[in-house]
Amino acid sequence: MNINSEQMASNGLLFISNAAKTYRLCLKSSRLVKNILYVKYVGAENNLSIINKQIVDVYSQTAIKAPNLDIRLMLKPMEGVQTINTNHVIDLILCDSSIVNEDLKKSVINVKKGCQLQNIDGEENNGKAAEEDVKTYEYVALGGTFDRLHNGHKILLSQAALRSTKHVTVGVTDVNMIQSKLLWELIEPVEERVEAVKDFLTDVKPDLEYNVLPIQDLYGPTKDDPRFQMIVLSEETQKGGVKINEKRKENGLQQLDMHIIALARDEEHSAEEEEKLSSSNTRMRLLGTLIRPPQPNPNIPDSPYVIGLTGGIASGKTNITEKLKQKGAAVVNCDLIAHELYKPDMPLNRTLAATFGNDIITEAGEVDRRKLGQIVFSDKNQLDKLNKTVWPFIIEEARNRIKLLGEQGYKVVVMEAAVMVRAKWFLNCHQLWAVIVPPKEAIRRIQERNNLTEEEARQRVDAQPTNAEQVAQANVVFSPYRSYEFTQQQIDRAWAQLQRYLQ
Repeated sequence: MNINSEQMASNGLLFISNAAKTYRLCLKSSRLVKNILYVKYVGAENNLSIINKQIVDVYSQTAIKAPNLDIRLMLKPMEGVQTINTNHVIDLILCDSSIVNEDLKKSVINVKKGCQLQNIDGEENNGKAAEEDVKTYEYVALGGTFDRLHNGHKILLSQAALRSTKHVTVGVTDVNMIQSKLLWELIEPVEERVEAVKDFLTDVKPDLEYNVLPIQDLYGPTKDDPRFQMIVLSEETQKGGVKINEKRKENGLQQLDMHIIALARDEEHSAEEEEKLSSSNTRMRLLGTLIRPPQPNPNIPDSPYVIGLTGGIASGKTNITEKLKQKGAAVVNCDLIAHELYKPDMPLNRTLAATFGNDIITEAGEVDRRKLGQIVFSDKNQLDKLNKTVWPFIIEEARNRIKLLGEQGYKVVVMEAAVMVRAKWFLNCHQLWAVIVPPKEAIRRIQERNNLTEEEARQRVDAQPTNAEQVAQANVVFSPYRSYEFTQQQIDRAWAQLQRYLQ
């Protein structure tokens, strides 16, 4: 039976007697539950070895077939009378046909009033799950970024919790450790990642002690805490485990056993993305989507709808602007406004000459932007002086042009400016869209385009707001760093979601 999202339960709890049915029952449940699906095994035959296999199989397979459902395999089988307390309220309880009874419903503490009990059944996936020995330890450790917790993370965390009888420590990489990652500016704050890990672990195995903490280096507490006995690693982080053991050896501590987990494949990855399940893929899929809902802005008219488009020098924002123009948006380019204001006999031109000297004026009477750049991009005080002088002229002219374009019938106006965030011009916009590329790429582009030295190019990049500053304010983020098709997909997504704000 197909039901719409309004009819679906928010969170469900699925009781299963035969672990080999888990995958198929999860798929069936995904048509009934839209947010979190807890899976609880019933019966002593569902031992650690069985659950160990299900962790890998179910999380890997459901990442493809039920990607939006937050499945949580509870790691302790239910034997006899127990109570079950989940972090999130349950509004639907599902049982496979062999164990349907009201006592199971009574065992669940955190249930919504009117919670229903429903029978569900399915075939075994691949017969009886193969068993393998699961060695357990009191103190287990693991680490990672854990950005936007996905099924690959759940495998790592669940394997650690499954193998622990007492305590699990999880090191979550702090901001100083993530800046080499793809689109690191879109990574969630470490506080949010820590809480997400805690929420998951205390749901799947609540009887353990957990220490989930930010770490500023590879080692965290593992380098000097003698209690740790085992560390869970992926194939990708195995070398890190070796380094940790080397450090422990230096400190006279016992070597950690290493449990290595194979990387889970992302069968839906595009040509631009990684083959494994990864947060990098998730962040790439955020490009062109609404990462932060726009807030009402009573200080500007409802129409035209103004998109502030920003990005550092050589980020590709002008190319994005042109593509938005092709979709019907009008454009106000604040950089071009500045160029016009630099022309002979303009009030700003004379003000700049008085402030920075007549040497910045060409024989034709225009501002020599390269000479002016040499002055301001090597001296922050001079740059601040320039900004305070120029910005009021630019934003006043931009407002006038936006108003005129609205009167001409344009529904969407893109106001493009590199200094949008630092000048707070986004307060004149309904949404802020940011364009980012890695700083090294921006420097390379500037050198090629402007025939500058690497140091000159770096000064220009360093003088502007960082990618992180812009993303922190943005509603939508683009990164035109790969193929033409990938950039176009981002723009198409952004333009499509914009339409609901124009109605």
